[in-house]
Amino acid sequence: MNLSKITTLFFAFFFIGINTAYSQSKADNITEEQKEEIKKNIEEYATALDLSEDQRPKFEEITKKYGEQMKAVKNGGGGKFQKYKKVKSIRKNKDAEMKSLLSKDQYKVYLEKQEEMQEKMKKKRNNNL
Repeated sequence: MNLSKITTLFFAFFFIGINTAYSQSKADNITEEQKEEIKKNIEEYATALDLSEDQRPKFEEITKKYGEQMKAVKNGGGGKFQKYKKVKSIRKNKDAEMKSLLSKDQYKVYLEKQEEMQEKMKKKRNNNL
């Protein structure tokens, strides 16, 4: 897997996973624009997945938990390959929890949204080069 794919995956899952982490700490250096993007992404997921009242808080909790882990990887030390392996492991664990939370159809939509977010981040990254 080439470096651009690794970077795209990392940032896609980072932004998806950090949905409410910014609200927990004012020390985070997230701009208002990024906060709005995070909120928008969460709402898109909630709408696309048609989450029940019971599922939504669990979905947000899982997303927050893994977002914090992604942030720790991003801010932590280590080489790119080491970080990629950590991100892949985090994503695998998050997907497993999401699979147990969501119905089969919802999980399929979740995976499709993940792909969309990866493409969106790839385009955004390419526009910034």
